[in-house]
Amino acid sequence: MSNTSSAAPKRVRTDSEYEYWRWRILFGTMIGYIFFYFVRKSITMAMPGLEDIGVTKTTLGLFLTIHGVLYGVARFVNGVWSDRVNPRYFMSIGLFLAAMTNVFCGFSDNLVSALFPSMENKATLISWVIGSFWIINGWVQGMGFPPCAKSLMHWFAPHEHGIKFATWNISHSFGAGLVFILNSFVVVFGWKYCFLVPATLSLCGAIFLFWALRDSPEKEGFDPVEVYYNRKHGIATEQASESKTEETVAEEVVEEKTGWFEDLRKNVLSNWAVWVLCFANFFVYIVRFSILDWAPTFLSQAKGLDLQSAGWATACYEIFGAFGIILSGILMDKVFKGRGAKACFVYMLGCGIASFIFWKLDSASLVLNILLLSMIGFFIYGPQCLIGCVASTIATKKSGAASSGLTGLFGYLATIVTGFGVGLIVDSATAAPRAVRDANIAIELATQLNPEQEDLATILVKSPDLPGVVKSAEAYYDARHAVEIFEAKKGDLESKKGQDLVIAQQMTLDKFHSKVSDLANLAKLESVEMTETAVASSLEPLAKIAAEGRADISRAGWPRIFSMLVISSLAALILFALIFNTASPEVLREEQARKEAAAQQGKA
Repeated sequence: MSNTSSAAPKRVRTDSEYEYWRWRILFGTMIGYIFFYFVRKSITMAMPGLEDIGVTKTTLGLFLTIHGVLYGVARFVNGVWSDRVNPRYFMSIGLFLAAMTNVFCGFSDNLVSALFPSMENKATLISWVIGSFWIINGWVQGMGFPPCAKSLMHWFAPHEHGIKFATWNISHSFGAGLVFILNSFVVVFGWKYCFLVPATLSLCGAIFLFWALRDSPEKEGFDPVEVYYNRKHGIATEQASESKTEETVAEEVVEEKTGWFEDLRKNVLSNWAVWVLCFANFFVYIVRFSILDWAPTFLSQAKGLDLQSAGWATACYEIFGAFGIILSGILMDKVFKGRGAKACFVYMLGCGIASFIFWKLDSASLVLNILLLSMIGFFIYGPQCLIGCVASTIATKKSGAASSGLTGLFGYLATIVTGFGVGLIVDSATAAPRAVRDANIAIELATQLNPEQEDLATILVKSPDLPGVVKSAEAYYDARHAVEIFEAKKGDLESKKGQDLVIAQQMTLDKFHSKVSDLANLAKLESVEMTETAVASSLEPLAKIAAEGRADISRAGWPRIFSMLVISSLAALILFALIFNTASPEVLREEQARKEAAAQQGKA
């Protein structure tokens, strides 16, 4: 018997196995990217709750801006890294890290309370803890798209990329839509659960990705996907090679002789149509992210919807966006014969009209607001999907990824406007009505404290502690209103929940009494003696002024943002008009060949 053992025969992989893995990779990356959205847009439904604990819109906008810009940079940097790493590990680790940043955001108030138990005003520190982890989230979110793109490029042939990438792109809309639906139910338990519940699901999604994904077909024992595609469609390798025209072969020879920087300069940096698409994408993303990030906030504050209804409206915006993506691809290929800028022009025209109606129609109707947001979502997601495709085709295959990445970077630069910019615009617009509300409260309070001192109202208006009195009046109004609603629903005030509501009401009353005393001292009044009954009765008109003023303040500023959606839509519309007839070199060569053939037939 020979001591040398023969090597085990290599396993033969069948075409049915190949097809199974191709579909597994497609749906695996789609589901995985949906989970990435779960822990990327979780903050949106949490923002109104964060405002309630003292986090300003400007601060929230700053977090969103840094997050978006960093994500745009990370998509490029992580893309270079992803090309050299197994997507199975890269994407699952990225989702795990993104989920953990959400866990820390959810427990931020517990973390601050544990580390600084004696601190009175914890809102600022909580906001910066959340902001820090959200900035980290922006970077690890950039580990989501590159492995998906790599997987689709390796497991599907070039002739399949259009349909497969369009199909995969739906995961954007469904991911954001599902997280809004989920958090519309979760938010009733508190803002922190908007982080914690999606994070828990995404941790399970990271395990799923590790099971579902694999590296390239060759490393799994399959043929290269081009060989499989030709075999599946009965195309011999020799036949596929002979089908290339002499002009195409000559172009490929020239491309092989040039370096990567020369290709980048020639096909991207010197291509004016690519730069037009970059700026168009900037305006498209202003519309997209303004609604995606702020819709629950402005629907509740400007339109009067409750948060749960606002979550459903935003979900419909995303879901209808998926239908817009599908139709935009059909328009580009079937109607406009490869000229995606034409499809984008039509879509932005529809988006501008829908945004204008949403701006001018002041209605609290849930159905009408859902309908208008759905229309905007339908029209804005078509260009969002097509811009990268158009940029890739007009920059040739060799520079397609760089061109698409450049337009994507400009898109995420729009978060400077949609994040920090929106927060700053709304906060600055509310300064005037807030000052009026505070002045009215100061006048009412001065009358109650000392009717004989004429200048007391002026002193109180300038007092640095007046905002504290206003907030305590608002808090009392909310607490009293909660007790009234509980009693109206025949709630038992002796029950645990009823007792908690009564205690909360009393605490707000005590806080107001303390604030009034502090304010009286700052106003240099000799004495302010107010019994508990007097405090309660004096608080009634103040609470009413505070509540009515708060409603006016909430509505102020948002019309400016709605007008910004219309202006951005028109700007993108004009830019798409500049490249209305732009098409890929392949499409232009085919059209030229058909014209020449028709001309020859006419002469004959």
